[in-house]
Amino acid sequence: MSSDVAQIVDKSGKSLWLRPVNGYYFSPQFNAYAVENMVDFPLREDDVLLVTYPKCGVHWSWEILRILVTGDIDNKGLDKESYMMEWDRPEKYEDLPSPRILNNHMPFHMQPSDLLKKKPKVVIFYRNFKDVAVSFYHHHCAIKDYGYESGDFGGYLQRHLDGLMETGNPFNFYKEWEAAILKHPDLPVYCCAYEDMKENPVTEMRKLCDYLGKTFDNSFLQDAANSTNFDHMKVTKGAINPIFYRKGQVGDWKNHFTVAQNEWFDGIIKKEMAGITRFNFRYSIH
Repeated sequence: MSSDVAQIVDKSGKSLWLRPVNGYYFSPQFNAYAVENMVDFPLREDDVLLVTYPKCGVHWSWEILRILVTGDIDNKGLDKESYMMEWDRPEKYEDLPSPRILNNHMPFHMQPSDLLKKKPKVVIFYRNFKDVAVSFYHHHCAIKDYGYESGDFGGYLQRHLDGLMETGNPFNFYKEWEAAILKHPDLPVYCCAYEDMKENPVTEMRKLCDYLGKTFDNSFLQDAANSTNFDHMKVTKGAINPIFYRKGQVGDWKNHFTVAQNEWFDGIIKKEMAGITRFNFRYSIH
């Protein structure tokens, strides 16, 4: 491990290798310079910026945005990693053609300063806290760079709430973004729920089109929904990187949380998210 990556120990005594930056933690795989200097990343007015807390379906949502922005179902080998801002130094992205569909996992205060100057369209794709915790747990267990020992989901939940993982405490992430949205009403931000997109993809894609200023007929949107269906993407994209295509379900948390853990977690969610109005978290779909 490089010197700027640290072993972060939780209350249960288990550790994760993470990259500490300005009081937050990030993946050891991320480029240190990129994360530390994100505020200086140059944006363009016609960029589309996808922001997600980790494990909220960023690969899926990026592919949806790519189709809606370009109007092309065929991705021609493009992948969201090539547009992920934490992955490399800013100059790597200078030659990408406009409109760029950039993406990152950063809290608002660590976003590029150009965000409030250039005001590109922002899409925040979010997912319920319980499924995120489960997905994060499997993510950390599966990737060797983290050095995390599996087997204690209860202890992992406490780590999650303590913010000892990428991007920190999940509640603070959304509270900071909501405060920023309210403080900067001229910044274009669209919030889209993972569960809503799962339940009614064509309807939700049409809403996204309205925000992006795009117009497509129902046939195209249905083709887009089919192309970005989890099972289809697991074959086309997951063959390259299967860790990011585990289940893609809503409600998998029910297979991991005990009754006591669920009641405890519900109480924390209710307290932490009191007064939040821009994000409507759902824990099941019809």
